Order: sequence, then C-alpha cells, then structure tokens
Amino acid sequence: MIVSASPRLASLAPRLRQAILVLAALFIAHDAIYMARYGVGDGYARAMSARGHDTYWAPVSVLLTAGVFLVVLASLAAYRRLRTDAGATAVISTAGSSYLHELASVWLRLFPSVAVLFAVQENVEHAVVDGHLAGIEPVFGPGSSMVLPVLAVTTFLLAAVGAVVRWRIRVLEARIAATVRQRFALAPAVSRPAGWDTIAAAIARRWILGRRDAGRAPPSNLQTDAVPAA
Repeated sequence: MIVSASPRLASLAPRLRQAILVLAALFIAHDAIYMARYGVGDGYARAMSARGHDTYWAPVSVLLTAGVFLVVLASLAAYRRLRTDAGATAVISTAGSSYLHELASVWLRLFPSVAVLFAVQENVEHAVVDGHLAGIEPVFGPGSSMVLPVLAVTTFLLAAVGAVVRWRIRVLEARIAATVRQRFALAPAVSRPAGWDTIAAAIARRWILGRRDAGRAPPSNLQTDAVPAA
C-alpha cells in the first residue's frame, strides 16, 4: 500500500505526532500526581470529580489513546521499512546520536512542556470550579511538593520508551545513508604526469584554430563584398 501526502501535510505530521505525545504525557502525569496525592480508588475518583474532570476526562483520554496507538503503529511501520532497507546493506555505521543523547533530547523537551501544560490545565480547572485562577500554586504552592518530582519521573519513563524508537530509527537511517554515500562516491583523483596540461592546451588550440571547418561562417560584419575581376 502506498500512502501519498501533500508537502504541507508531511511537514505538519511531526508536529502533530509531537503534540499527541505531549498531551498523552500530560494526562498520564496528571493521573500519577492525583494518585500520589489522593491514593488509588475512591479518593482518586472523588478528587477528580471535585475538580471537574468528569465532563471531559474520559472522552479526551479515549481520543489520546487512539492517537498514541496510531503514532506507535506509524513508528513501527517506519522502523520495519528502514530495517528492511538497511538489512540489505553491507555497511554498518555507528554514526549518529547515542541512546543517551536521544533520551536527554526527548526528556528535556517533554518535561518542561508537560509541567507548563499541567499548570495551565490546573488554572483552567480552578477558574471553572472555583471562579479564579490559581497561578503557580498547583506546581509550586503549599501541598504541591510532589508535583514536579512526579512530573519528572513520569516524563522520564515515557521519554525512555520513546527514545528507544527514535534512536533505532536514526541508527538505521545512518546505515542507509552511509551505504548510499559509499555507492555513489567519486573516484579518487589521479595525479597527471608533468606536461599533460601543455599538451592538452596545444591540442585544444589546434582543434579550434587549425581545423578547416570551424562549424560556422565568419560574423556578417566582417564579410566584404567580392571584388570583380578586372
């Protein structure tokens, strides 16, 4: 099956995938914070209801789960395709970023994004339920000492999983790129013997000036009328 997409859609796909993963991480981290604060079971359910989650939490969670499932399928399909292409190559390249670099890159973007969105989400809930904004209190206020550690651990675990896929894809891409470069590499330059440049110049001059048919007539402004014979 061949799937075609416009350039604009292709450029938006990575951003859409990143947005889905960030929102999914936000909802998972939100649940982890509430469970750590209120426990699992009735305490968690009462806290979620009291903060107005009943109206949107379930449908949005279902949509995000479906989005994450599609992202996972697309990533696995890309990995399988790259693995097939790289499996036929004889070049094994270790170029590219390491797993730790990918993990740091993913987590250092995911953690602050989720922390900011969590503060925004809590402020919206306070505005709807309590009629006022909470500011930075949900993250840095009294009783919120566990928020940042839970957000950090949750996003780190999610980043660790995502970085594995990204790292393996980059390794396969590096192997394929190395094979292409090797296949189409230019032949090494060969040093010319001394005097070849002079010989080549002489041959070119003879071919241009010495041949009988230059391939075209002289310019019209240089032509003269023939002088009639006396």
